[in-house]
Amino acid sequence: MIKKLVVSLVTASVLLSVNAVACGHGSSSMKPCGSYKKSSSPSTTSRVISAVSMTGLSAAQTKKIAEGIAAYESTTSKIAKMRIFPVDSFVGNEFDEKRFISEMSEKYIAAVAARATLFKYVFNVLDEEQRKIFKRAYAAPLISQIIRSY
Repeated sequence: MIKKLVVSLVTASVLLSVNAVACGHGSSSMKPCGSYKKSSSPSTTSRVISAVSMTGLSAAQTKKIAEGIAAYESTTSKIAKMRIFPVDSFVGNEFDEKRFISEMSEKYIAAVAARATLFKYVFNVLDEEQRKIFKRAYAAPLISQIIRSY
């Protein structure tokens, strides 16, 4: 009986310590397991800021771009809070495939529309030469990512 208890305690302590090491407890990050992003790609906002910073903005343009990015982030936070419930697609003994698809894609379409609005706003603030620089600077990391994926 005592042997089983000791073996159980030792096993539990080993498992807990292995779990703590695997999750990064005891390291400087102190993040719980699963708190990291699965994708390491930068956000749209950071890519836009990086690309816009290479265009040589004036103070007025910088203020306008900051306002546009703030509006975009406000919109995306509202989109992130959207809840989609496709149960209305199940009507009686039938399943409405088109309704299900439209409801499930609603959040994605809203996010794409918000991104499109941000890019349109940024392009309206920039002059012709700055647009060319922005386009090259924004596309460069994406092209690099595509090349690395092959």
